[in-house]
Amino acid sequence: MQRRKNVTSDPDRARRVVETVDLISKKWHPVIIQRLMTEGPQGFNALKGSVDGISAKVLTDSLDDLTENDLVERTVISESPLRVEYALTDHGRALQTAMEALAEWGEEYLDPDPDPTVLVVDDDPRLASMHAGWLEEEFTVERAYDGEEAFKALSEDVDVLLIDRRMPGMGGEEVVERIDEWGLDCRVVMLSAVEPDFDIIGMGIDAYLVKPAVKEELVEAVTEVLARSAHEDEVQEYLGLSAKRALLRARKGEAELAASEEYRRLEDRIESLEGTLSDPTDEAAADERIRTIVGEEP
Repeated sequence: MQRRKNVTSDPDRARRVVETVDLISKKWHPVIIQRLMTEGPQGFNALKGSVDGISAKVLTDSLDDLTENDLVERTVISESPLRVEYALTDHGRALQTAMEALAEWGEEYLDPDPDPTVLVVDDDPRLASMHAGWLEEEFTVERAYDGEEAFKALSEDVDVLLIDRRMPGMGGEEVVERIDEWGLDCRVVMLSAVEPDFDIIGMGIDAYLVKPAVKEELVEAVTEVLARSAHEDEVQEYLGLSAKRALLRARKGEAELAASEEYRRLEDRIESLEGTLSDPTDEAAADERIRTIVGEEP
């Protein structure tokens, strides 16, 4: 039985790969090949018009190089006046599979800034569809319609969980508790018709929105909690607790706030964190962003 050659260690094959990549990686070569591949034979002026930004001299030099390497053929058409037409040779057309494979690889692995993924969970399909539609303009969006489905859809690829608080079976609160237990690293925005109370202080959530939400409010909340991920843990905690404080201040009276032991502990923790933050101007800016999201007056 003939032993299969290891292509990765074959020096001749490696050299051919280098030569091929060197040829088709020149700035304008792949563009010219692609245009001739998709649009067929073209005259010089037509080709120049379809290759945006190329000069006549660079196009001439590129076509000469591709012709010399038997990827493009130059044909003089016997008309009056004479004209020249460029087309791919059989060797040039054979590059289609390789170029498509390279394009697919680039789309999958070379995206420098892939859209964050938001998992939208609501037992009302109409609301789930509406909220997902609002977010799809800026994010990759997945949907689930109860807590069990949410767990099946949760993975390391999910950056933000947007979840209804009250759902039949497993509600949003239970899902959030399990996320904490499992140590999943995703931001959580809770969306509910239930008015926020002091119990939100102990929830592992980053933002709390009251239904019915509006598009601008929802998109800004998701954007804000995503931005927190760039900060150190203490700053993230400070921003999250500050958001809860701002929401409670907007929804509760001064007497209720003063009477709550949970709220006093929240204030103490925020004050402690403020003492450790290195840049007070960052704190002020963060407070301003939080006030904007929850609609609280400065």
